[in-house]
Amino acid sequence: MAQVVKTDHDNLNATLTVTITPDDYLPKVDAELQKYRKNAQLKGFRKGKTPLNFIRKMHGKAILVDTINEILQNRMHKYLTEEKLNIIGQPLAAETQEELDFTLSEKKDYVFSFDIGMAPAITMNGIDKSASYDFMEVKIPDEKIDETIADLRLRAGESASVDDAIKSKDIIAINAEELAGEAVKKEGWACTFNVMVDDITDTYRDEFMGKKKDNKVRFDIYDLEANKDEEFVKKYLLQIQENDENPEVGRMFEGTIADISRKQEAEMNQEFFDKVFGEGKITSEAEARTFISEQMGKQFESQTNGLLFREVQEKLIEQNKVDLPDAFLRRLIKNNNPDVTTEDLEKDFDKVKDNLRWSLIKGEVQKKNNIEVSDEMLLEAFKDRVRGYFGGYGDELIILNTANRLMEDKQQVNQMYEELISERVFESIKQEVTLNIKSVTTEELQEKVKEVEKLMAGPDANPTIEEAEVEEIVDATAENE
Repeated sequence: MAQVVKTDHDNLNATLTVTITPDDYLPKVDAELQKYRKNAQLKGFRKGKTPLNFIRKMHGKAILVDTINEILQNRMHKYLTEEKLNIIGQPLAAETQEELDFTLSEKKDYVFSFDIGMAPAITMNGIDKSASYDFMEVKIPDEKIDETIADLRLRAGESASVDDAIKSKDIIAINAEELAGEAVKKEGWACTFNVMVDDITDTYRDEFMGKKKDNKVRFDIYDLEANKDEEFVKKYLLQIQENDENPEVGRMFEGTIADISRKQEAEMNQEFFDKVFGEGKITSEAEARTFISEQMGKQFESQTNGLLFREVQEKLIEQNKVDLPDAFLRRLIKNNNPDVTTEDLEKDFDKVKDNLRWSLIKGEVQKKNNIEVSDEMLLEAFKDRVRGYFGGYGDELIILNTANRLMEDKQQVNQMYEELISERVFESIKQEVTLNIKSVTTEELQEKVKEVEKLMAGPDANPTIEEAEVEEIVDATAENE
């Protein structure tokens, strides 16, 4: 087996030297050459009968390079795994590495040197009950809950005829008669139709508001409802049938209000609770108000958690300011992004280091709390995402089939895995620190969010090192942990 020797330069930098001997590579090379010979068919030779020297001369160097590269990759991976080396990013070819001449004309050792940057061990600070954070909890005003309950009662209620004046959202039954000038046209067109008050155009809505049964209103029937074309008016308001011989009907009508229908609020009883919230889930108005408040509060969870997460991350990075192999890290960034200038690199270098520190902190929390993500968790997360596409509802079989297809996409799975790990790490930290719950209004929350967004949009908001390049280093470091 190829030999690996680790030479430490300090606590954060080391060099791995891998020596691959002829005993490591020649048997594999010879086996590959025999495979080529078996399938080769050169002019002048029968298939499989080409002399091995011909095959060696034609394909030997390429097979040798591929074989050594495979041995090198496998041996490096095995060594890093067995020694449990927590390295940053990936190994880099050592600056002292000599150019190698690959040849089968002589049996010799091939020596490769790689520089590695070591991720420092972290003694976690700042994750205990002595660590205190303000956590915003949105208080839903009673009037908002009142409005929601009133709206739910209207949705669950039945419509009924009323005798009082027309209000918004009422449905009006109108007996309409065609006008000729200022008078009702003798033997003119007559029709009866319903119209919702809120659909009436601004031209006539004020004339209808406050009217009662038997009151009269005059209007241009083609301008009575907003966003309705001529075909709709003829079919649903004038009620002209297809077999009518295209009668001549004027635009102006006088309408008598025949009826006013209004949605009545459902009574706050168990039937209402079951219909709105699900059978047996809510049994009283107090429970309904609590449930509504919680559901409305959840709309702001992503923002409140986001603010807390940002503060936690900043404080933990500050309190666990471990040293990193700066020189190696600079080389790694340049290797991954050759176009970055020295000036740009130095501008964003501290941010890159903080991202790596957070990766190390996250990995430490993950190990300490045995945080894992199972296939079942991934599937449920994908199902939740698909439900979101359908507004929170949808056919469960379609949702399951779509989620299973997403589970076949390695990139999607890796992304979801990292999201779930981050979520669970954050929730774990929330449980271990002290949260000072601060009740805030929605306006106060939005003000804080804007304040943070403004801060994040400062002069350093557009890093010159591509974010994807930084994430690649962070992800590689996380995998090595």
